[in-house]
Amino acid sequence: HSEAAAKRYGLSAVDILVELGKRRMVGGQEDMIVDVALDLLNRNK
Repeated sequence: HSEAAAKRYGLSAVDILVELGKRRMVGGQEDMIVDVALDLLNRNK
């Protein structure tokens, strides 16, 4: 899921996964991947 979100939003899958780890996300919370990707996009603006 993180690779698809990375490709869709032009981000690094590693950056998304690192941020998910910082937020202590666990398996089964795939819906949070898009939220994290959008947060990273907004942070980089």
